[in-house]
Amino acid sequence: MKLAEIENKDLLAEISRRFSQRDNTIYELKVVMTKMEDINKKLLDAEANRSKFISIIRNEFNNPLSSMINLSKMLLSGKEKVDVKLIGNTLYQEVLNLNFQISNIIFVAEIEAGTLEKEISKIDFNEIIEEIIDALQYLKKEKDINLNINISCNEDPIYQDRSKVYTIMINLISNAINYSKKGSVVEIDIIEEIDNVRITVKDHGEGISEENKEIIFERFRQAHSGMNRTQMGQGLGMGIVRDFIEFLDGKYKLESKEGEFTVFEFYLPKESKDESMFMDDDLLFDDGQEF
Repeated sequence: MKLAEIENKDLLAEISRRFSQRDNTIYELKVVMTKMEDINKKLLDAEANRSKFISIIRNEFNNPLSSMINLSKMLLSGKEKVDVKLIGNTLYQEVLNLNFQISNIIFVAEIEAGTLEKEISKIDFNEIIEEIIDALQYLKKEKDINLNINISCNEDPIYQDRSKVYTIMINLISNAINYSKKGSVVEIDIIEEIDNVRITVKDHGEGISEENKEIIFERFRQAHSGMNRTQMGQGLGMGIVRDFIEFLDGKYKLESKEGEFTVFEFYLPKESKDESMFMDDDLLFDDGQEF
């Protein structure tokens, strides 16, 4: 083989190697650009979520706080015709509403920080339901809603995180009442099974479209549906419901027909394992998709 031929082959091999390196470099640059675009989108979404969060907080807190200030002024006015009982009841409802909103925000912060812990104790669903009815009595009366409650838990003691079970149920029941047709019935079933407790909340309201069945679980996202609040709330409730059910080793399912009903059913083990929760996905201000 002639020297010139060898040199030409070496030259062609070198050119081929450099083209291959160039192609690899271009591919790596494209990967980096894609990641940078994704990071940029997440930053933009995070900023949008922060703005939305601040706006929601301002709207949700200003109304009850203003109402409480005005009612307090009426009580302090000393006027004889002031209905103290009526004002006291209204103040109580405003405080409960404010506490509900603040609690949801605190729970989301704990979820995002990965600091959730289980506090397992023996729970009584009759007591939980009584507390929820008391907390939602104003909304229930305003919508003229009847609650059809069936509790069948008489066999074995149930050990779960009471605070989180309460939070799951009050979010579901408040949504059901809020989106029910006026004068209709919200059905609540709490049934003890062999290893689980099955809890069902059914409303006869707006229902949820197929495309909105996942949206309702996203932070700050609300849909015109029976399970997520558009009239009030931060759009956090259903996300908390989902996270808490999974944290308590439970499962859930959603069934709905637009304009007719929504049924949210979830299962919790009668004895939950006591362990800490660490979540680094689905961040509050980082719209990484999983749900």
